[in-house]
Amino acid sequence: MRGPTFITLIHYTVAAVLAVLIIVSSSDVSDSHARLSQALSPEARSEAALHDALEVLSLGLYSGAEQNRLQITALNQRIQQDWQRANWLAGALLVWTSAFLALRYRRTLPTQWTQHLLFVASIFLLVGLLAPMLSIVAQREVPVLGQVILRYESKAILATTSALLAKGNFIIGMALALFSVLLPLLKVGASLIATQNASRTGAVCRRAVHHIGKWSLTDVFIVAVLLAFLAGDRGDSTDAWLGHGLWFFAAYAVLSWLAGHRLESPTTPAKAVPLASTSTVKPKKQLEQQPDE
Repeated sequence: MRGPTFITLIHYTVAAVLAVLIIVSSSDVSDSHARLSQALSPEARSEAALHDALEVLSLGLYSGAEQNRLQITALNQRIQQDWQRANWLAGALLVWTSAFLALRYRRTLPTQWTQHLLFVASIFLLVGLLAPMLSIVAQREVPVLGQVILRYESKAILATTSALLAKGNFIIGMALALFSVLLPLLKVGASLIATQNASRTGAVCRRAVHHIGKWSLTDVFIVAVLLAFLAGDRGDSTDAWLGHGLWFFAAYAVLSWLAGHRLESPTTPAKAVPLASTSTVKPKKQLEQQPDE
């Protein structure tokens, strides 16, 4: 038992570290984009144009414009590096968890493998809730000023929910929190209890998972809405891209559906007893004990 337990502990420790690093790297990309949008805002670009004019008039003695250009170049490089690191970490986490599930599929009981599915789904859900799912930037090429960023937004589920509640949009914020945060957490928790408890509590949790599963289609609905938005026609001045949170949230939805399906599937019936074994032939010893007629 020590070997499998130690391997499992190592796996989930590494998976949790990778998940945290993905969240941090994705957040760094959003922060760098936010700083870049400030550096390329209409006000900042107007000030940069003034610095360019001063640099030309001073015959290079004033270097404020050059510092601004170096700052923008550094931010672009930082965004590329953070994005590549987040992609590498996301791929590593997917390969790591897939290899672990494939290794444990033949070496553990079906119930234990379902538990591993739920634990991996929980890690994916954590990334899906905290990492940005969608980023939008509105930019335009303005004469004299050059490229100007009019608006930049990076959306994660928890951050969006908090922003909606802070702005007073309680109905939309509570609906998003219910269907995208609370119900997924309840589904994972009830599924884990159902796999570890075969008594009445486990049966109640299985029924709860069945009912929650009807509402958890909202997870797929959110993914479909975001994909439909990206597939729609957008102006030349608007760009949008998917974040790592969306892919891991979708992966959680798939794993939780698979675990719920395994919980709801009927158990294998007991093997039928052959008809010959149920015959009423008397044993030989019993026949010998009968008195002779």
